[in-house]
Amino acid sequence: MAPPGDDRLNASPGDDRRTDRENGAAGEPTLLRVDRIAGGGDGVGREPSGRVMFVPRTAPGDVVRVEIVEAKARWARGRVREQVSRGNARRLAPCPVYDVCGGCRLQHLTPAEQRRVKRDLVEDALRRIGGLDVPVPDVMASGSEFEYRNRVTFSSRFNDGKLVAGFRTIHDPGSLADVRRCLLAEAPIVAAWEGLRKAWDDGICEPPPEPDTRITVRAAINGTVDVLIRGGRPPGSDDLSHLLDQVPGLIGWHHARSGQEPVCLAGEETLSDRWQDIAFDLPADVFLQVNRKVSSELDGWLNARAGDLEGLSVLDLYSGVGARAIRWARDGALVTACEVSDRAATACRGAAAGTGGRLVVVADRVENRIAELLPADLVVVNPPRMGLSRRVTEALVTGVAGELAYVSCDPATLGRDLDRLQAAWHVEEVQPFDAFPQTAHVETVVWMRRRRAMGGNRDF
Repeated sequence: MAPPGDDRLNASPGDDRRTDRENGAAGEPTLLRVDRIAGGGDGVGREPSGRVMFVPRTAPGDVVRVEIVEAKARWARGRVREQVSRGNARRLAPCPVYDVCGGCRLQHLTPAEQRRVKRDLVEDALRRIGGLDVPVPDVMASGSEFEYRNRVTFSSRFNDGKLVAGFRTIHDPGSLADVRRCLLAEAPIVAAWEGLRKAWDDGICEPPPEPDTRITVRAAINGTVDVLIRGGRPPGSDDLSHLLDQVPGLIGWHHARSGQEPVCLAGEETLSDRWQDIAFDLPADVFLQVNRKVSSELDGWLNARAGDLEGLSVLDLYSGVGARAIRWARDGALVTACEVSDRAATACRGAAAGTGGRLVVVADRVENRIAELLPADLVVVNPPRMGLSRRVTEALVTGVAGELAYVSCDPATLGRDLDRLQAAWHVEEVQPFDAFPQTAHVETVVWMRRRRAMGGNRDF
């Protein structure tokens, strides 16, 4: 299957019917110059035949000898066998397991080059997928390139009786790279993960026994952490008592069986955190942005464009725990927040209590409610990586609204959705943010204005 965000998206189905022998057998070496970075983070070049080659851990300007590991008629995937020469944007990756770990994809590039790559990915998606010729400024960088994630999810399994816990490997997603310390994690998560691994290594408690168990460690701004285990059997009460005593900062342990909500097995039910100036009691599985600094910068950008919200109606769709909705309601807007997670909606209501704002929180799918929630003066959408459904984009095209802000974590689905919205919406401004340094992900905000006034309190 073709990696997302690359030239193979334009190939016809028949292009890949030839055998690997016809296309160039897997393992056959080839010399390649890397020209750019694709959406998934792989370097991209072309063979003399014109076939596109995708090679992880390469940089623009690299010349590499590549072992072909997957070959089709129009594209191939390779692995570096020899680094013939290096591009100017390369650096030595700081992470000691970067050669095998697939968690980061761009750590071998300088921070400035990473941001250039991400700007180009956004511009390409808007032009090629969205059909939009709009200026895309430099990616806004703020905060540290490391130690920025307040939530990290590890996977674990046993190999030959030995625990391996970390992230999928770069060349074989079916195997795991053992990660003792993730450089992207906030310091409290690093300390908790090291303490948890030590407790398992020393036999203080048993690690998760089942394969493919997922372990999420989340940190609050005060340094406390909680752990959510998905899959496997829950540990015994004695083990949990030892963990709460031994692991730095650990105040809550939660377990979720497949398809079920988490249950708190020890310690605190929620993690008390402060997001900008709002206090939350967060259930174990609710969504919150992972980068505090960049999230604050992004909200400031939106605030500047929203201007005076006094008396205006605002829809905050896919609102999560509703930090932005609470702030804007406090600033005088009449805000309705819609979020599918009951637990996130409850956390939002709890945080909003006593703030004095006019806020309604709807716990339901956006698709189910958007038609009745419109009209509004301003709509903000912050969907998951899959983007907006057709039902939502159609409602935004036909419904009454004055301005629309789209917060996206995937340039490809952003481009697709903007293409669907063009009939009614004009893109005023685009701004990418480097919310996920070292990875190929980029957060993008698009500010749009309705092509013609259709009601509301704004003056268009």
